[in-house]
Amino acid sequence: MANLSALLAVSEPSGFWITIIKAFEAVTNNYVLAIIFLTVVIRVIWAIVDTFSKHSQQKMSIIQSQMQPELDKIKAKYGNSPQQLNQKQNEVYKKYYGKSYYTGCLMMLVVMILNLVIFFTLFSGLNAMATYKIDSNYNNLKYSYANCINVVDDYFNSDYTDESKQELFKNYENLAFIIESDDEGKQIISLIKYQTNGDGEFILDENGNKTFSKVHSLEYKTDFGYILEETKEEDGKIIVDKTAVTTNDYIISILNRIFPVYGEGEVEGSKEIILIEDYKPVLDENGQQVIGEDGQPVYEDLYLSTAIQSTAMSYVIDVYDQTQDSFLWIENIWIADSPTVKSIVDYDTLVSQIGGEGNVQEGERQVYDAFMKDLKIERSRVNGYYILAILCVLVAVASMLLNNYFTKRRNKKQGKEIQTQKSAKWMQIIVPILLGIFALFYNSVFSIYMLTGQIVSAILTPLQYLVIDAINNRKNKKTDDKKPVVEYSRKF
Repeated sequence: MANLSALLAVSEPSGFWITIIKAFEAVTNNYVLAIIFLTVVIRVIWAIVDTFSKHSQQKMSIIQSQMQPELDKIKAKYGNSPQQLNQKQNEVYKKYYGKSYYTGCLMMLVVMILNLVIFFTLFSGLNAMATYKIDSNYNNLKYSYANCINVVDDYFNSDYTDESKQELFKNYENLAFIIESDDEGKQIISLIKYQTNGDGEFILDENGNKTFSKVHSLEYKTDFGYILEETKEEDGKIIVDKTAVTTNDYIISILNRIFPVYGEGEVEGSKEIILIEDYKPVLDENGQQVIGEDGQPVYEDLYLSTAIQSTAMSYVIDVYDQTQDSFLWIENIWIADSPTVKSIVDYDTLVSQIGGEGNVQEGERQVYDAFMKDLKIERSRVNGYYILAILCVLVAVASMLLNNYFTKRRNKKQGKEIQTQKSAKWMQIIVPILLGIFALFYNSVFSIYMLTGQIVSAILTPLQYLVIDAINNRKNKKTDDKKPVVEYSRKF
């Protein structure tokens, strides 16, 4: 019946990066830590490639500064003759660069392309994983709720007028749902009742846990869909009509039994089954008891539907707390670290994640509203405070400033003054802004990847320049060793 329950079914993504991340996650048992460790590994490996790229860039910058005076003279002399100017400039480039110019340009191009490929493929993979996680987390909560009300519906045998069974829910605070595995390994969900003494206190076992008795149990399902067959006779022939009842159809049928549907003109509450009249006082927004027009305190009744919903939502909230992917101040790592979005996605956002209403089964909004509205009241909050976006910008700027500092320090030590090209200056502005934009509008996991990458790069920058200096010193020493030594001696 999988085809009857494919509601918001998003396939788990696969690919190179996802496979590696899963391997790290298996070790760390935490997706964010997996991303952090993966980023560190990528950046350390990348630092080796980047070191040679930096060395090549510095070498070309030095050559550029050496030949600049000649280029200026050529430009002044042949400025009115573009063809001759181009020819003379090429001669200067060939004189100073030789073949190293094309080698250096090729290396920088390869490094840039590889960097972009890593960035965008990982970005795409994590976006796909975010979509899958949002969808699967929702479905996990949905089926948790659906199985709870299914157990209740089966307990009442779809007849909620049974007063003997209604009695159980008058003390719904003592009710709960648990999941256990049977001898065959199947998941069994049970409605339980905690045992209390005469004073209403919970009875604890030797380990300090609440003791309970099972009220009703069923197999935990992730597919409530089935084929309904109706047999009828027409013209002496037996005809079997088959109707597909989807998971949503089944859940909604239970919801309609638990929560009465009111038509136009019907007074809301008139169809509700009242368990206890004047159950508790009605409080205002300040927590003060509401006083009616007659000057008497106002009380509200306990409805059977309220007791069932509260018991089911208690279990759903526990599932949410146990499975929610959070990290530090971020409640939901699969959406942006932003105060403008909530940690629990709304229905429209959920649907847009899987490609629109065309991919959603009929009745999904009704099922969503049945439990997600209550979950939002209990657990939803702003998902962040732009902290990752701010840190991404600041660390990117700091990393670039640190890189410039070491470059200038090295050049000054060697007595060389090299001007930073305008394109490089613009990149120092554009890159941090782009990282900030990505962090603002995309999932927090990718923002953590960008932030970690910038931090690791900043830490490795001094080491890279130490390696570059060591390479240059070694080359200079070889050059000095090859120089002929002229000995001056006076013969007598």
